[in-house]
Amino acid sequence: MIRRRLAELATDVAALRVLFYRIGWMIEQGLPVTAESPLAKVMADETGQKLMALGMEMLGAYGPLRQGSRWARLGGQLQHLYQASLGHTIAGGASEILRTTIATRGLALPSDKAR
Repeated sequence: MIRRRLAELATDVAALRVLFYRIGWMIEQGLPVTAESPLAKVMADETGQKLMALGMEMLGAYGPLRQGSRWARLGGQLQHLYQASLGHTIAGGASEILRTTIATRGLALPSDKAR
C-alpha cells in the first residue's frame, strides 16, 4: 500500500514538474498564464499535503512528536512540515478562489454571480 501511494505521489510530482516547465516556457514566449499559475499552486499545495500526510501515517505514533522529544523520528521535522502544509492552501490565495480562476479563465466556464 505504501509503495502504491508513493508511486502516486511520484506521478503527481512529475506532472507538476511538467506544468512548471510549461509555465516557464509560456512566460518566455510572452504568453499569458492566467489559469496555469493558479492550477500549479493548487496542485503543488495538495500534493505537499498528501506527501506530509503519508509521512505522518508511515511514522505512526511517532509522527506527531515535536523536535526535542527523545522519541521523535526525523528530528520532529515531519510534524512541523505537516502542520505548515495545511496553511499553504490559504497563503497566496485560497484554493477555492484559485479554482474559480481556473474555471473562469482556463476553462471559460461562467462565473457564479448568484453569490
